Amino acid sequence: MQHGVRELGHNVRTGYFSQNRIDVLNAGHAVLDSARDMRNPVSEQIARTVLGSFLFRGDDVFKTVAVLSGGEKSRLALVRLLLDPPNLLLMDEPTTHLDVGSIDALIGALKQYHGTLIFISHDVHFIRAIATSVLHVTAGANGTGGKLTFYPGDYDYYLDKSKATSARIALTDGRDVAGVNGLAAASELQPGIRKQNGPGSRKQKEQKRLEAEARNAIAKARREKEKRVHELETKIAALEGQQKELAAALEDPATYQPGGSAIAINRDLSALTHDLTRLTAEWESVTATVSPP
Repeated sequence: MQHGVRELGHNVRTGYFSQNRIDVLNAGHAVLDSARDMRNPVSEQIARTVLGSFLFRGDDVFKTVAVLSGGEKSRLALVRLLLDPPNLLLMDEPTTHLDVGSIDALIGALKQYHGTLIFISHDVHFIRAIATSVLHVTAGANGTGGKLTFYPGDYDYYLDKSKATSARIALTDGRDVAGVNGLAAASELQPGIRKQNGPGSRKQKEQKRLEAEARNAIAKARREKEKRVHELETKIAALEGQQKELAAALEDPATYQPGGSAIAINRDLSALTHDLTRLTAEWESVTATVSPP
């Protein structure tokens, strides 16, 4: 979770992006009209530009909200927020249902956002790109007596300080790591402890430096693999959605009428299934190397 530190004063205007995106959309509006339906509507050109970055291009902007998929509704709700941004923005799992291109577009837009952003996410790529500080929530026994631990740094700072074994495990890790970090800090401040400056101390420093470099190299390799896992998961989800649409089309009797598209649909479905098998195999291979032993 990112915790902003910008001072907002008394003129706070809050925007909230929840996982129930349809709640903020009018099902009867066209995509373009929905994007401009705000207190201070932007020009059609600006609206089309932002919509295009979230994959609403050409005649897509004239679709009605009612016919949009869950992912398209998510993208449209984000567009509405970004076209009329509040100075306090709350986001709950904003990358759910988004593909890689849309996530990168969202990251680019949020990096230019001038306000306080607080978000909850299980997307390591998104957190690493956006968060400037992290609030770790540790659940207590039976869901009670939880604990909040604030880390005044980005996600890599959190991983380092929390001693998490992987970026993904860190998202759900319920260990009380704050106690360990607090003990280490207290030890450095104990009176009567002198720093050693002899040869043994220099050797220890060199050893620590080498160990840190090795940890950084391992962490970098793990981050690259985690990014690839994220990309594969997004592509696989998109292909599975297309697979369902094609299968549904094959169940439509009109598909087999003269002039129908049964042959083309079967050809597309075969190619899609091949791609899905290949990507799933790669996902299994990469995931096996990311997971801790």
